[in-house]
Amino acid sequence: MKAIIVDFDGDYIIVANSRGDFKRIYNNYQGCQIGDEITISMLSSKKILALAACFLIMLVTSYGIYGYVSPVTYVTVDINPSVEFSLNRYDVVRDVRGLNEEGKIIVADGSEYKNMKFERALNLLLSKAVEADYLNKDTNTIMLTMSSVKDSISPDKTQQLEEMTKTQLKNIIEKDDPDTSSNEKPEALAESQNTQDSSKSDFNIIVEKTTYKKHQESKEKAVSQGKLVLYEKLKKVKPDAALEHVKDASVSQILREIETVKSELKDKSKERSHGSSEHKGKQTKEDKKQSKDIKELEKHVEQQLKDIQKENKNKFKEKIKDTKEQLKKYRDNKKDISKKIKEELKDKRDNNNNKPEKNNKGKPHIYKDKASYNNGNKYKNNNK
Repeated sequence: MKAIIVDFDGDYIIVANSRGDFKRIYNNYQGCQIGDEITISMLSSKKILALAACFLIMLVTSYGIYGYVSPVTYVTVDINPSVEFSLNRYDVVRDVRGLNEEGKIIVADGSEYKNMKFERALNLLLSKAVEADYLNKDTNTIMLTMSSVKDSISPDKTQQLEEMTKTQLKNIIEKDDPDTSSNEKPEALAESQNTQDSSKSDFNIIVEKTTYKKHQESKEKAVSQGKLVLYEKLKKVKPDAALEHVKDASVSQILREIETVKSELKDKSKERSHGSSEHKGKQTKEDKKQSKDIKELEKHVEQQLKDIQKENKNKFKEKIKDTKEQLKKYRDNKKDISKKIKEELKDKRDNNNNKPEKNNKGKPHIYKDKASYNNGNKYKNNNK
């Protein structure tokens, strides 16, 4: 829209548009003067609000999309197979993958589980595990391990997961083997059926939570986060345990191995403790006198050592004293010798100063004092 500048107001300008409306707008037209024609965008307040609402909808929508597609929680189900579910903030499955051969078989490409609520996806996985006989009286433990990108999993969440798994397993087994009244079957067959039902429904469910860092570590080691937790527990009682062994074993086997090693260590500890206590009791009764003699001997030796240390200390002091006296004598002798040397040097200088100087050119001798002069004259007279 065209408008004419009619006035300036600080950082703003007053313009009049073609409809005769005056508007105060920010001055983005540097160098323009009053009377110049400019092009402006005149949006109404309704249009501005509409644009803001559209922007807000886009922002909320993008946040919702991001929240839907981004995994925030990871749940691994370990029986053997081992399977990992990646869940978004709405507990919807965004990805599922088998972590070992059995896991890859039971979930295939994972498309059947995607975009399911986790509760339904877990029920489907447990149904397939029971149907494929991965869950039986020998492999009767299911371990579910949770981790979160924010490491914020409440105890209520783990308890809910445990209760949900128990309920689903019970319903699956009842659906697979519906109850029949005993009057419809012979008594022996009914008893056999009850035993089978009991063994099938007698499952152990373990729910653990771990950190997101541990989840990342499990990915690097190509093992489920649940089995990594079990491996660390096994290593505490069996330091030479191999990770590959844990990858291939079922949860039930790993737990049994941990309990077996713990029991063996406990028995060995009891045997050592029992043996040492018996030996200690015998020694106290039979060797009481000998122990007393040993203590007296130790006391005597200790006293001797103290006396030797004292004697050596006195000898050392005497040696130090003798050394100091020798040093003193040496210094005194050194002073006397130095004094004698200085006196001899002085006498030698005096004798050299009293000798007459020879004049090779026949000039008379010059004497430094009267005594030298008289001695010189006597020498001359004697020669005559």
